[in-house]
Amino acid sequence: MKRLQKLEEIRERSGSECVIITAEPNLYYYVNFEGAGSLVLCDGRSTLVVQELERNRATEVGLEVISYFPFKITENTFEGSMLSVFQKLLDGHKKIGIDMNWLNSTTFLQIKNLLSDLIDVSDLVLEQRSVKDDVEISMIKEAGKITSSAMKVGMEKVLSGNVSEKQVAGYIDMTMKEEGAEDYAFPSIVAFAENSSKPHHIPSDKIFEKGMPAVVDIGAKYNGYCFDSTRTFIPSPKEEVRKIYEIVLQSQLEAIDQVRDGAKASEVDMTARKVIERSGYGKYFIHSTGHGVGIEVHEKPYVSFTSRDILKENMIVTVEPGIYIPNKFGIRIEDTIVVTKGKPEVLETSYKLL
Repeated sequence: MKRLQKLEEIRERSGSECVIITAEPNLYYYVNFEGAGSLVLCDGRSTLVVQELERNRATEVGLEVISYFPFKITENTFEGSMLSVFQKLLDGHKKIGIDMNWLNSTTFLQIKNLLSDLIDVSDLVLEQRSVKDDVEISMIKEAGKITSSAMKVGMEKVLSGNVSEKQVAGYIDMTMKEEGAEDYAFPSIVAFAENSSKPHHIPSDKIFEKGMPAVVDIGAKYNGYCFDSTRTFIPSPKEEVRKIYEIVLQSQLEAIDQVRDGAKASEVDMTARKVIERSGYGKYFIHSTGHGVGIEVHEKPYVSFTSRDILKENMIVTVEPGIYIPNKFGIRIEDTIVVTKGKPEVLETSYKLL
């Protein structure tokens, strides 16, 4: 497995003797295992550690598997806990690298009591995951095609009128599954009129109102990889709504132009933010401009004004400025983009213009 060599690089860079990977997204990245467990790299040996109920699935990965259970349920089962297995595999080693970002407080304290010299390798893991290879890019593009099909259905349902947010979300979710998505990258957001002023609105029974925005923020998950897209549909827009839509679209287009290898993520954010600020709506742009997309729908790099990330070729990021006027309406437009050395590759452009 090629990515196990990347994990060996993390062990060397961090000065660790052994490395433990515990997060499900990271397990999927390094060994293509989708589920709860831990990967232990030690003395050149890679071991997948899972509960007994996951043994059968884990053996399909092709690594050595140790499963555990509170008592000796089968001859191949380790009697004890995950920590007991760690103790066995890491015997004699002190400096242990671990992806701490994903540990809950209870697990962290348990591992800390067992292994006193822990080294956090989370940033190194995220750095590796942030630059995609050709296979990852192809999976994200396929997720994008599925998302685009679902977005078209969402648009058609909105334009047909007399439909609720919940109904549109339901049609979208069904379409993604019909088109081959294994799951949704996140719960679909459909927000009409004043609900569109809430960036993370949960779809309700509200019926679409002509002339007011319908914000649709959706993403499919395909072979473990996510996509993220937002469109705002406004048939026969009111004048104020049209004006703000055009500001957000200009903000997004100017920011996309800054997306390239070597660019500061913070400068992409500031480019989008300045357009909105010049138009007098700066206080209504209440989130960052974008984020990385991959195994998780939000991951490194972070496209915000506080970000220290530098964009690199084959990173995949979103650009999604928005204006949200409380109790009135909101507008957001979002594309998922491949970073290149030249012109950015926008993975979806359908249905963006009024």
